[in-house]
Amino acid sequence: MNSLERGIGKMGEWKLGIYCHPDAVAATPDYAKRLVEVGGVDYFVLRSGYGLDFAGTMEKAVQIARDLKINVSLLVGSWWGGTEKAVENLPSKSWESKNPMDMPGSSVDAQIIDKYVTMCKQFKPDSLCSTHARYRHPAYIDGLFDEGSGDQEYLARMEAAGIPRREMLAARASWEKAMGALDKAALLKATEKGLIEFLCELSQSDAVKRLAAFRRRTVYDSMATFRKAVMDCGVSFGANAYATWGAEICGQDYEKGYVDTCDFVQPLLCYMEWHRYEIFAAWGRYLHQFSKAGEPAAIEAALRLFGLGGAVCPSSFHELDTCREGDKETVYSIVSKELQMCAPYASKPYKLQPILRGVQWDRTVTDRLVEEAKGLGFDSLVFMGCDYLTKSKAPSPASWLFYEGWF
Repeated sequence: MNSLERGIGKMGEWKLGIYCHPDAVAATPDYAKRLVEVGGVDYFVLRSGYGLDFAGTMEKAVQIARDLKINVSLLVGSWWGGTEKAVENLPSKSWESKNPMDMPGSSVDAQIIDKYVTMCKQFKPDSLCSTHARYRHPAYIDGLFDEGSGDQEYLARMEAAGIPRREMLAARASWEKAMGALDKAALLKATEKGLIEFLCELSQSDAVKRLAAFRRRTVYDSMATFRKAVMDCGVSFGANAYATWGAEICGQDYEKGYVDTCDFVQPLLCYMEWHRYEIFAAWGRYLHQFSKAGEPAAIEAALRLFGLGGAVCPSSFHELDTCREGDKETVYSIVSKELQMCAPYASKPYKLQPILRGVQWDRTVTDRLVEEAKGLGFDSLVFMGCDYLTKSKAPSPASWLFYEGWF
């Protein structure tokens, strides 16, 4: 059996994974057993921090999984939480886009590799899933187009790649000026072309396209070195990633080979608040600021930038700012579209493992999404939050809702 088969399940079978905190598994082994026997879980994805934060309970959690005869994956950070200063003066909702990140391809890569190898040797997982293996969050617009203004290494690399910062800033000034001529109809039509084409056309420059290619190369080169180091330990290597629509500008372009840098990729379809509403609100406000369109049209234009035009979505900035997971129509409309967008890249067994939310979503919606995923050809799903799988609340105080044990 090769490392890929061992890492994410027996080939040819439907597989279910669960994101969970090692503290939760270690504290409530009976519930872990229930997840396997009642929920049908085949592998635990254990959040192992950005170092050896949970070394004590991790070994116990891994052993519990082994006793249950299921596979173990470690979810480990990459460039997230780095040395760069956190962003100030963003809306309080913008938790994820505020967070600092290190630069892919920088000297930090060696530290990441050392961490991955250490964890593979200490805990002996079947696979390792790298998280935040990308550039900044798409809602942090300044960071997307002026990242590294205080980082001389990054600026030098951009210059060497033929994308000097002055050219990027000039292109941005051009598209912002051009947006001023767009009324509602013109904006909605222009944004149908997608984010990168929209900005390139307005600025009459291919700077953004070259920037996306530069980011893609740096991320892919780093991922190749990470994968080799992990696989040299006999462990499969994968990553979670934005849904296809938010990934291109961050260096995770599915269409241009991101899925080939990994043994498996887990599209994050589980965060309505941070990975949808936060992005729609940021880009909606940006389009509203520079164009002549009102709020609802600017939000719809933001959806079109990312290929989600026509999806059910809150139509005001206030609603986007205050919405958490959203109503069942919104969840279904957006996640269903995302599954369809991801499906073409699920060409190999267990290559794409979409992550759905196992709590807070209406059960009938989750049922529909699971059946649609199967119908689209996906052979595995991962859940974040596990109430859906066992049809009962997870025990307290142990946190089985992944991020409740995170903050």
